Amino acid sequence: MRIIAVWLALSFFTHVNAQSVPSIAQFDITLEANQTLPLGDKISFQISTSNPLAISEKLHNWPAIKTQIIDSNKLLIEMSERPTFSGKVSPKYLLDSFVIDVSEKSTTEFAAGFINSNHLPLELPTLVAYVAEYINQPTYINGFNIASVVATQRSGDCTEYAVLLTALARSVGLSARVIIGTVIIEEKEKISAFGHAWVEVWHNEQWNILDAALYKSRALKHFYLPASELENEGPGFTMSLAKATTLLPNKIRGLRNAN
Repeated sequence: MRIIAVWLALSFFTHVNAQSVPSIAQFDITLEANQTLPLGDKISFQISTSNPLAISEKLHNWPAIKTQIIDSNKLLIEMSERPTFSGKVSPKYLLDSFVIDVSEKSTTEFAAGFINSNHLPLELPTLVAYVAEYINQPTYINGFNIASVVATQRSGDCTEYAVLLTALARSVGLSARVIIGTVIIEEKEKISAFGHAWVEVWHNEQWNILDAALYKSRALKHFYLPASELENEGPGFTMSLAKATTLLPNKIRGLRNAN
C-alpha cells in the first residue's frame, strides 16, 4: 500500500513551467465568454472534480472563499487573491518533523545564515526573499524532498521551496504549515492554472500566505486556491500528499470577475 501511495503522490509532479518555477501540474482553464483581462480582485469560476462536497467542506476554513455545489462533478467558487485561513494555531506548526526537520545540521546552518543577517523584528518578505535566493537550482525533477535535503542541495520545485520556507519560519519561532493547492496566474494577455505548494505563516495574529517559488514572478495577479495542508509530516507524508492531490480541480471553466 505504501508503494502505491508513493507512486500516486510523486507521479503527479509533472514537467511544467510557471514563471520559470516548476509546479505540480498544469490545469485546463478558460475565461467566461465575455470576460476580458485584466481581472479584478475577486473572481468566480467553476471547477470540474469528482469530489465537490469534500472540496467545499475543506474550503470552509477559508471564509473568504465561497462555494456552491452545482452537481456531482462541478463546484462554483468565488475568491480573492490571498484568502486567509481561519483555523487555530496548533502546537505542531512549530515542531521538528520528518519533513520539516529543523534540527538537522544542514537545516540549522541554513536558518543560521538568515538569522545572522537579519535584525529583529522580522518581516515576512525577508523570509521569502531569503529562500527564493537560497534555492539557486529550480528543477523539474519529480519528487518531494525534506527540508534538510533541500538545504543541502539548494534545488527543487514548488514543494521544496515550501518545505524550506516552512522550516525557516519555524526556526525563527513562527508557526507555519505547507499548503497544497492551485494557483491561478494572470499575465498581461493570458491566464494559467497550476497545482502548486506554498506556505501559511502565523504572524501579527493572522495566517499569511508566503510563496518563495513565485517570488520573482512578474505576473499581474496570483490567486491561491488551497486544497489541503500537508497534514502528515511524518515518514508517511506521501499518503497526505496523495490525499491533497485528489482535492485539486480537473478543469477550471467560466472564470470571470465576481460581482
